[in-house]
Amino acid sequence: MILFGGSLYYTTYLNSSAASQQETQLYQDAKQLGSGYRRAILSGQSPAVQPQTLSADEFVLLLSTDGVVLDKRGTLPSSVVLQLQNRAQSGQALFDLTMPQPRSNGWHNNGWHSWWGGNDYRVLVTPVLDQNTRIAILAIGLQKEFRMPLLAIWLFHGMLGLLAAAIGGFWLAGKSLRPVKMITRMANEINASDLRRRLNLRRRDEFGELAATFDQMLGRLEAAFKRQTRFTADASHELRTPLTIINLEINRALTQLGKPEEYRQVLELIQSENEHMTAVVNSLLMLARADTGQIALHLEEVDLSDVALDCVERLLPLARQSGITLSTGNLPEMPVMGDQQYLSRMVMNLVENAIKYTRDIGKSVCVEVAEKHGKWGVIRVRDDGPGIAEEHLPYLFDRFYRVDRARSHNRREELRATPSEGEPGGTGLGLAIVQWIVQAHGGEVLVESKIGAGSTFEVRLPLIKRLA
Repeated sequence: MILFGGSLYYTTYLNSSAASQQETQLYQDAKQLGSGYRRAILSGQSPAVQPQTLSADEFVLLLSTDGVVLDKRGTLPSSVVLQLQNRAQSGQALFDLTMPQPRSNGWHNNGWHSWWGGNDYRVLVTPVLDQNTRIAILAIGLQKEFRMPLLAIWLFHGMLGLLAAAIGGFWLAGKSLRPVKMITRMANEINASDLRRRLNLRRRDEFGELAATFDQMLGRLEAAFKRQTRFTADASHELRTPLTIINLEINRALTQLGKPEEYRQVLELIQSENEHMTAVVNSLLMLARADTGQIALHLEEVDLSDVALDCVERLLPLARQSGITLSTGNLPEMPVMGDQQYLSRMVMNLVENAIKYTRDIGKSVCVEVAEKHGKWGVIRVRDDGPGIAEEHLPYLFDRFYRVDRARSHNRREELRATPSEGEPGGTGLGLAIVQWIVQAHGGEVLVESKIGAGSTFEVRLPLIKRLA
C-alpha cells in the first residue's frame, strides 16, 4: 500500500509540475511575442511579416481588438481560429484546447498524444497593450507534454499493487499453511500399527498449539491401542487356559476313565472351569459397559458401615475355609451417596483379594470404616499377607494384571487337588472393577504395602453434607 500510494502521488506530482512549467513558458513567450507585435503595430508594419521563433508544438494567433486575424503561426484549422476568437472576446486568459487530428495512416505521426485521443494544447490569451490601451489580442498555444490520465495511472499502479499482493499473499499462505499440510500428510500416513510418530512442531502460535494437541492425541491413542492389545492378549490367555483344561479332561474321560468316581471328578473340574470362564466373561462385559457409559448407578444414601459388615458376614465361610481370621474394626455410621449393589461388590472384591493372597502365609484380614478430613468416608481392608513389591503398585488396577502370575499356571492340578466352592476366581479383573466403581462414585482408591508386612487398600468416598 505504501509503494502504491507513493508511486501514485509521485506520478501525479510530476504531471502537476510539468503543467506548471508549461504555463511559465507560455507567459514568457507571450511577453516576448507581445513586445515584438506591439512595436510592429505602432510602427505601422504588418505583424504577419515579423520574424518569430516558434517550436514545432506551438501556435500563435494575433487578433485585432474587434476580432480580425492579424497574424497566424502554426497549424490552426478554421474551427480552432473561430473558437479562439470567441474565447478572446470573452476575456478567458488560460484554458485547455484540443486540436483536431489530421488523418494519417498510423499512430506514429502523433505518438502517444494521438493514442490518448488528440493533441491537447494549453492556451494563453493576453492583450497587447500600449500604455494601458489594448491594441491587439495575442493567443499562444503550447502542446501539452505527454501526461498519462489519472485513471490510467491509478489502474496501472493498482494492477502492480494487486500483482505484488497476490505474489506475497501466495508466499505467506504457503508458509503459514505448511504446518497444516504436514499434519494432514502425517494423519494420512499414520495407522494403528505406527502411532509412535510425532510432529514435534516447535512454534508459539495457533499451529504450534494444534500440532501439540495432535501429538498429545497420538500419545493417548498409542496408549489406548497398547492397552487394547494387552487386554486382548490377556483375555485370550485367560479364556484359553480353562478351555484347554476342559478339552483335555473330556478327552481323558472318553479314552481312559471307567469308574463313576473318575467321571464325577472330571465333571466337577469342567464345572469349575466353566464357572471361572463365566466370571471372566461377566467381568469383561461389565467393564465394557462401564467404558461405554451404559451402566447407570442408582444413587441413594448408603451407610458404609452396613456395607462393610454385610460383606464380612457373607465372606466369613470363605475366610474360615482358607484358615484366615476375618474381623471388623471400628464401624461408625458413614453416610455416602452411592449404589449399594456396586459398593457391596467393591468391598467383596477387596476382601476376596485379601483372603486369596493372605492364605497360607498370613492369618488375618480386617475391615474398618473411618472418616478423613471431614469430607471422606473411608473403607480400609488390611491384611498381614506377603505384601506387594513397590514396582507392582502402579499396575495393580490394570486389567488382568497379577503380582504372581504363576498362581494360574497350574490351575488344573490345583483344582484336582482342592476343588472347593466359593474359592476366589483369580480373573485379574477384580481390582479393575473396584477402581471403576470408586471413580464412578467420585472417590479414589489407594494402596499401601510392604514386603513381609501385608497390604492395606483404602477407598475414599465423598460424605453426604448434613445441614446444621
